Amino acid sequence: MRFAVYLPLLTAAMLGTFAPALSRRLPPATGTKLLTGSAVLTAVATSFVLAVLAFTLIGQLPLVAALGHWSGSTLAAATPIPALGAAAALIAGAGLALSTGRAMLIRARAMIAARALCQRLGGHPGQLVVIDDDAIDAFAVPAGGGRIVASRLLLQTLPPAERRAVLAHESAHLEHHHHLYRLAAELAAAVNPLLRPVARGVHFASERWADEIAAATVGDRETVATALARTSLNSRARTGERRDACAPTRLAITGPTTLARVQALLRPAPQPRRGLVIGVLALLAATLLASGEIQHDTEHLFEHVMRTSITLTAPGI
Repeated sequence: MRFAVYLPLLTAAMLGTFAPALSRRLPPATGTKLLTGSAVLTAVATSFVLAVLAFTLIGQLPLVAALGHWSGSTLAAATPIPALGAAAALIAGAGLALSTGRAMLIRARAMIAARALCQRLGGHPGQLVVIDDDAIDAFAVPAGGGRIVASRLLLQTLPPAERRAVLAHESAHLEHHHHLYRLAAELAAAVNPLLRPVARGVHFASERWADEIAAATVGDRETVATALARTSLNSRARTGERRDACAPTRLAITGPTTLARVQALLRPAPQPRRGLVIGVLALLAATLLASGEIQHDTEHLFEHVMRTSITLTAPGI
């Protein structure tokens, strides 16, 4: 149990370290799914470990010990977890619970704002809505069935093939529900801050996923790269509360990773890398096994404490 409790944290640290490379080397769809699943599983394992560590201290409280029918002093003597470590886990768990709650609240407010935006824009689910705006921009709003929003200025600036590439990119975001992958990864990062690079990797990989679909749609990777570069260079600062309110849910065509995406489109599409996938899956399997061992050892610990407490309180002892 002593080693097993550290494995989920080690897994999170390793995923955070290698997430940028994985998001670039793996095919985008594979990278998005693998990184998201890894982040969620690791966040759950980390939460479980923190809960177990904290409960070895909470279980020593007289009221909790009475409800569990064991002796707090017996638990304190039997647990292999130092009191300082259990206290640190309790404090960390409480702080991360608040962080997760805050992240969920922000996303909930953003989704409400996104739904309100879709209602004001009108149109039908998945439909393109053209707006008169002072920004050269396009983005997808994954609410109310989804909308693809593009400024009239953007559509006038781009040649037909590049307009098609941009719209295919945004349509791919809605069709493949990329916002859900990002949401899951961001909440996992709120649970375990070591996973923040993984959330950024999911963001990049999902954008690359949409880029590759756009390239397949127009039949030319260079056209998509040019559309990205032209949109990024011509775009101006966004203004207005309408967009800021739903910013966490908006899937925009450009962003901080645009240059890396353009460079990726100018190279051949990434090939499957089974070795990397197997390596990540093996790490996750080890984390699951460690979590199972922790659960087994914890159950054994409390069963032992309950038996010992009953023996000590039995008549004649």
